[in-house]
Amino acid sequence: MEKEKHYIITAYTENQVGLLSTVAGLFTRRSINIDALRVFPSGIPGVHKFVVKTTTSEVKVRSIILNLEKKVDVIKAFCYVDNEDFNKELKDVSDYIKEREALCK
Repeated sequence: MEKEKHYIITAYTENQVGLLSTVAGLFTRRSINIDALRVFPSGIPGVHKFVVKTTTSEVKVRSIILNLEKKVDVIKAFCYVDNEDFNKELKDVSDYIKEREALCK
């Protein structure tokens, strides 16, 4: 059996009604407990950030990330082992949004 670790999952999303329930449902279907949850506006207009702390296996956390990114309202999702530095992600999301906007022009 794979060893469980503490993970921090972050997801940048559009602000849509019902998305919190959808995200929580992804964890529930896999029997993964959410240890902590924060949702707040990010530094990008119209984009919110979900931060979920959980204790699970790497296989399950990868499954969560893949399924989060399949959701239409989710822009990008990241996963870190607890205490890992994740300061670079806001720039990554900003770059991704700029690329996506350029394609839509």
